Amino acid sequence: MSGESDPEREKALMFTIEALDAGEGDCLLVLVGDPASPTITLIDGGPARTYNRALRPRLRELQAARGAAGEQAPLPLDLVVLTHVDDDHVAGLLKLVEALAEAKEARQPAPVQIEELWHNSFDDLIGEDQVAAAIAYLDALPEEEAGALAGTRQGRELRDLARRLKIAVNEPFGGRLVGRPDDAAVVVEREGGLRLTVLGPTRSELRAYQTQWDRDLKAGRAGAVAATPDTSTFNLSSVMLLAEVDGRRALLTGDGRADHLLAGLVAAGLLSAEGDDTLHVDVFKLPHHGSCRNVSAALLRRVTAATYIISANGKHDNPDIETLELLAEARGEEAYSLVLTFAERAYEQVDADREGKRRAALEAVDQWLAARPEGRPRLIYREPDALSVVIELGAATNA
Repeated sequence: MSGESDPEREKALMFTIEALDAGEGDCLLVLVGDPASPTITLIDGGPARTYNRALRPRLRELQAARGAAGEQAPLPLDLVVLTHVDDDHVAGLLKLVEALAEAKEARQPAPVQIEELWHNSFDDLIGEDQVAAAIAYLDALPEEEAGALAGTRQGRELRDLARRLKIAVNEPFGGRLVGRPDDAAVVVEREGGLRLTVLGPTRSELRAYQTQWDRDLKAGRAGAVAATPDTSTFNLSSVMLLAEVDGRRALLTGDGRADHLLAGLVAAGLLSAEGDDTLHVDVFKLPHHGSCRNVSAALLRRVTAATYIISANGKHDNPDIETLELLAEARGEEAYSLVLTFAERAYEQVDADREGKRRAALEAVDQWLAARPEGRPRLIYREPDALSVVIELGAATNA
């Protein structure tokens, strides 16, 4: 076969990011390659309710789009990535993997086939004995305190289920932690032409994670820093990725922090260590649901995008107005799109008596955006009944 490229085939290749309705959490699908049967990467699963509300129905749609032949077999997921073990990222994935385990036990067809999982579990980070002590500590906490730290237990359960199902875990990293050396990035080539550059965490950050855990466990406060992940070493376990297909780029940041993301881009040779150079990407999923504690003026000035995604629903005041202001200031008169995973005027569907703070946060965002000059930014809300917001960077999908 000739080594020359096929223009028709290149034109048909797709690169699509879908931000699913994950409430206060993250749940992203990356579709790459042949529009009729793209390779699928799933990044995070949102809180538990995301599985039945958005993830499972969307996976069923993708399976149906493959035609009659595809419906006879599980939908292949080339890669599943858990960025970190916060409940609003891990719980939906755990529901998915539990469904696979239940299907296997009942000898029923599995809904999907997971080829590989990337997941920095607590066991791998801090050791079996420490995890056992931590679980015992969490079990002794009052229910309202333990609930905020549920991701610790869920992350371990996810790892254990993956082993039972014989899912390959962290294979490009020798089965060890997903991360990068302190002075370089790690590049992994996937099926369909997808190139993933691991920008974080670093090995030093993971060592700091373990040191902090040891210190807090011995002091009898193992969950203290986990409750405030954006200022703790625990959040340094969040996997941050640059996804590339044929020159198009999407920055997928989990709950990472601005300075660590910039450092990762420097390590990858995409930014200079000391300079005012910039990097432009097609899509930038803003970290930690648009929290102002995870972005900075420097990050938004040096890393620009055609489209920004904020996955949030007003819980914990996310997205912060401060983040929107920093972004608007950084972009000035330039055009950009802002994708929001909640619907326009979503606050009207939130009970003011039960969730007044969340309603107020959503209303404040809508009001701030309405006061902006027309087209800056171009707003893309999730349609009220839609499972996701779709950003197409290549050919349109048939799904």
